[in-house]
Amino acid sequence: MKVFAYFIEPASYTLDLINNIHDKLGIDFLFINNTSQVKSDDSLPNDKFLSNRSWISKIRFLKKTRRENDLIIVNGYNNYTFILTFLFNFFSFNRKYIATESDTKLRIPSNYIKRIIKSFYLNIIFRNKYVLGYAGGSETHKELFLYYGMNEKRIFIIPMMINNQKYYINEKVQPDLFTFLFVGRFLVTKNVNILCEVFESSFSDKNAKLVLVGEGECFDDCKSLFLSDRIEFKGSVFGKELIEIYQNSSVFVFPSTLEQWGLVVNEALASSLPVIAHKEVGSVFDLIKGKETGFVIESWTELEDKMLELYNNSELCKQFSENASRLMKEKWNYKMYKNNLLESFKFIGI
Repeated sequence: MKVFAYFIEPASYTLDLINNIHDKLGIDFLFINNTSQVKSDDSLPNDKFLSNRSWISKIRFLKKTRRENDLIIVNGYNNYTFILTFLFNFFSFNRKYIATESDTKLRIPSNYIKRIIKSFYLNIIFRNKYVLGYAGGSETHKELFLYYGMNEKRIFIIPMMINNQKYYINEKVQPDLFTFLFVGRFLVTKNVNILCEVFESSFSDKNAKLVLVGEGECFDDCKSLFLSDRIEFKGSVFGKELIEIYQNSSVFVFPSTLEQWGLVVNEALASSLPVIAHKEVGSVFDLIKGKETGFVIESWTELEDKMLELYNNSELCKQFSENASRLMKEKWNYKMYKNNLLESFKFIGI
């Protein structure tokens, strides 16, 4: 068996995945980009980045890698690495399998021209018998492949994953001050301002605080608007400090209305936190719905109601916390990732 993987960027969760899965299975890898929006303290040699090569060198490497391996795994399907590998394979007499690993939810473009172009492109790729679909989740992520013509036998749930063990806590103890936590980039679609408004209107007279971790284009405006001593803007926090913030919080709130997955939900659940997340967060289908690990909301009135419900119901908060920890320890973990990955290997006979 010879398998090669192309990752988009050297984020901390990607490097953890390589250390815990790919290295142990003997899967070689390369990063397409040499920069990441997600901080990592690990350094890698220059030859692990495709972006450091000339275009001629890139093409030669892509052709050589396809030729010498039984399976090529590529993060995504709309980057030049996947497209060129697919084309080299399509015009080759000795075809290999290509797996596209995707956390993209099924979304039909409203623009008619974009809809036609997307449908044409994805039908060509997904109907090809040498292409496997590695869906990050079991609902709309899997539906993307099905909608554009991929045979269900070639679709495998390869779960969106973090190193859960970094976040585990032996026994969850609620802080004296009930703490709602948000972690993410300060973008319009994250709705941090709405979260702050809800907190100010409903918790100003309660024993609670709101902690916000992250930065972004809306950070300064949001910070200037909400000057309450109950709302704490932490800025960018990483590593052990971030893990401590998770573990010292009560409930994680993620009101994003445009989120393909949201690995911060994984981090929160692994830290034994109940989660309140908007229905547009891709991970809710696998990590919250029907799992009793938190609430999935559809409106800002619901956001307020569910925040108050968890604040006022310590037993429910404890139950969700225990269920969250159990889910990440017993199911949504590296063992699941490895088993599903090996199933895909078995399917193509390697």
